[in-house]
Amino acid sequence: MALGEFVIVEQADGRAEVTFDQLFREFHQDVYHCAYRMLGDSEEAADVAQDTFVRAYRALPKLERDLRPGPWLYRIATNLCLDRLRRRKLIRWEPWDVSSAVFHPRQVAREDPERDVVQAESHSLLRQALGRLSARHRQALFLREEQGLSCDEIGTALGISRQAAKSLLFRAREELREQYVGLGGEP
Repeated sequence: MALGEFVIVEQADGRAEVTFDQLFREFHQDVYHCAYRMLGDSEEAADVAQDTFVRAYRALPKLERDLRPGPWLYRIATNLCLDRLRRRKLIRWEPWDVSSAVFHPRQVAREDPERDVVQAESHSLLRQALGRLSARHRQALFLREEQGLSCDEIGTALGISRQAAKSLLFRAREELREQYVGLGGEP
């Protein structure tokens, strides 16, 4: 039997088991980046990623056959991050472009310096606006915009319904827009 792209091994007692190696190889980097976005610290993000997979490993024998592993792992990681943020009572968010920047030839030879300055100012305002959002709104935006998850998957990852995920995304985008404009960005 298969769970998405994952092989499920049938146990003697009728339970299904997804191989842990498959989950780890497929999702480790994404879980780490998710944690890094929430915590802003690479060491803490690595700890959360490790804890996420420890919890996932322990839960594998109890998995339902129709489980989608990505949202399930994001939910574990999100909950662990929120626990850490509550403990330190400090929410800090790293800018979107730090871990997603990819080398591109335009980065070497600038064609339009004026456009680059305007773009850098816009990015700076966007980072500031993101920093003013609640952790839940940032997480919803990250899962949608960076990870490409659907509303169903975001709902699963955050432990809410699909409709609540859509509503959360709408409110997060509106809050981001208001913060951005409030900081002097153009609507």
